[in-house]
Amino acid sequence: MAKGEIRRSKLGRLLTSLSAAGLIVAVALGAGTARAETPSKPLSANDVSILFPPPKAPADLVNLIAISDLAGPTGAPQRLLSDEDFSRFIANAENPERHGVPDSGTRRIQLPDIVKKIDAWFVAGIRIDPGAPGLSADVIAQFGRQPQIRLIIQPVTNGPEGFKVHDTAGHLIFSFNLEPDSPLDGCAPFPRFKPDDQAFKAIVRDVASLRDQLAAGKFGNVKVSTAGDMNVHPGLIGASAKPFRDAVKALLEKHLSPQRLNTMAVMGISPPEPWVFVSMLRVPQARLIPVPGPTLDGLHAAQMFSIVGHTHVVPRPVTNNQNPTTCRHAALQNPPLPLANRKGVSTADFIDAKVANSRVLEIVNVIADTKKSHFFNTDCVSCHTETAQPLARKVQGFAVSGVNRAVLPKEDWNVRNFGWFPSFLHGGPAAATITRRAAAETADVVSFINSQLLNK
Repeated sequence: MAKGEIRRSKLGRLLTSLSAAGLIVAVALGAGTARAETPSKPLSANDVSILFPPPKAPADLVNLIAISDLAGPTGAPQRLLSDEDFSRFIANAENPERHGVPDSGTRRIQLPDIVKKIDAWFVAGIRIDPGAPGLSADVIAQFGRQPQIRLIIQPVTNGPEGFKVHDTAGHLIFSFNLEPDSPLDGCAPFPRFKPDDQAFKAIVRDVASLRDQLAAGKFGNVKVSTAGDMNVHPGLIGASAKPFRDAVKALLEKHLSPQRLNTMAVMGISPPEPWVFVSMLRVPQARLIPVPGPTLDGLHAAQMFSIVGHTHVVPRPVTNNQNPTTCRHAALQNPPLPLANRKGVSTADFIDAKVANSRVLEIVNVIADTKKSHFFNTDCVSCHTETAQPLARKVQGFAVSGVNRAVLPKEDWNVRNFGWFPSFLHGGPAAATITRRAAAETADVVSFINSQLLNK
């Protein structure tokens, strides 16, 4: 071979090598561009509402995500849930009412010491939502739209009582907002949320990528489809469970930060019951505070659901889910929306009174309707009992679509919407639970993401 040809051959090989290296770098750094050029298939319910299987033994914990193991963004020194925020979460759960507020009759949550340690808490579910408090046009007009990732967390311990999933749950709500719009008249201090859709689209892309990798057998060398009715996430069962769990944890740590954690909620018991619900909000200069119930009297933050006694729901809510949607309510607004101006239904209407099954059906249909009912006009107990109660009563005409029958609540005291329910009446392992309300919210999310955010 002539010297010129040798030089040209070496040069060709060098250029080929450099091109290959450049291509590899381009693929690694520009994966988002590649994804944009290949449209993602529509997401399904299980892609945006991820339910972990309830653990039955200590060995199962390896497939769960411990809250204490969730770090902030890469390089951040703190955990996603700081010691200070966790301490406030526990304190608010046990003492939700402000000093001087009259006793409502609601019992207090009593957490065992073993549950007051952050190491005890695990992620039971993940809800990816482009628009709280709702995605209907009327709700957005009044409240704006707040994209969120919500972590449903529950304590699991292995102590003197043996291995135990506790009948306690919390929500950690991470929001994705720009500078908000001013509140509508009479609705301060709540502004109208303005969504950070660019940040949220990145989450949607990563969720779609995980779905595609799961379907291609990238996790555990088994191909898994997420299509179909809501259920325990199919990728979190079998050979794919641990590697898929690791990928989900990485997604959370990529997109979440302590600064996005602005809202929390807790449901706990005064053993063995009742169940007590409390919501919390981060307020400047005041840290995380319990929030008065939007459908209560503007004073009380806790609401109770009890088996015993003649009155099962305390305080009795005054809902507003049968009036036109408004941002006026009873939480931190001065003055709160007057009781006389509210019109609505709650499950207390039939839990605390003898009501025909036809009326029960009318009530729960309103509560499950995401265009009519949301956090600010419907009480916590209603949203957490609208499926279990009519199922237990065998109400004719009551049906739940989009949820696998295996995860529907099996007893009327199951107050989980999306999580694990350990029955103190019947014992046995904790039951994975998904309700009609959770399915309706998820259907809205899937429709909105697929039409407004995916591939945009």
